Amino acid sequence: MTAISEQRQFYDERWAAFTYPGHLELDRVSKVIDLMRHVRTFARICDLGCGAGWISGILSHFGKTVGVDLSDLERARARFPNCMFISANILEWEYPRAAFDLVVSSEVIEHIPYPMQRKYLEIAYGLLAPGGALILTTPNRKTMDAIPGGGRTWSNQPIEDWLDKHGLNALLHGVGFQLKRSTSVTLGIGNMGMHRFVNSPKLNVALQRAGLVDAWRRLALALDFGVHLAVLAEKPANDRRGVS
Repeated sequence: MTAISEQRQFYDERWAAFTYPGHLELDRVSKVIDLMRHVRTFARICDLGCGAGWISGILSHFGKTVGVDLSDLERARARFPNCMFISANILEWEYPRAAFDLVVSSEVIEHIPYPMQRKYLEIAYGLLAPGGALILTTPNRKTMDAIPGGGRTWSNQPIEDWLDKHGLNALLHGVGFQLKRSTSVTLGIGNMGMHRFVNSPKLNVALQRAGLVDAWRRLALALDFGVHLAVLAEKPANDRRGVS
């Protein structure tokens, strides 16, 4: 496994070179905002694994936002002054218990090796006040496996330990979360197995002509053919652990 010091150096360099997000990032953050419509309150938000901080910047328009990441966050502090940023190894962070209404985790858990992914979710759970919500996105292993070469060209990051829907849901339930909504995001990636059919240009042209393409895409995303998984889960309101 790549040492923490090497991971920190990698992400310091990665986020120092970051400029602006692209279409895939737009799809993901749009889904995060969409899922926020089903959250009771988001006055206090933690962006857990905030990277360059751009999602924290968006979230700060909805509630007081704290971004946490392994990397150096000086650039994020300068670009997004409405947020508070904490540089920490999340798995060793002395985090504040029950301090947030919403935890957002976008493309983070896959960079933590199994079985430490459970500890990461336990920290997300501990950060939440009773009744608080977790919104999480992560690459969909089902789609990564449908990319020639097993998706290894998808990312050059030090650790890639993808989850499928069932593995992610099992982790969430094991920690104590109640799963409220689950879907996938962004079609068009993967051309092996059923993905070859789902992403077929000829099929999509035919469905477009028949006026059925939007319904088809909603179905395909619900059946987890998207590039990313997206879930909304809640901490039970009667779980008062860590509440002073």
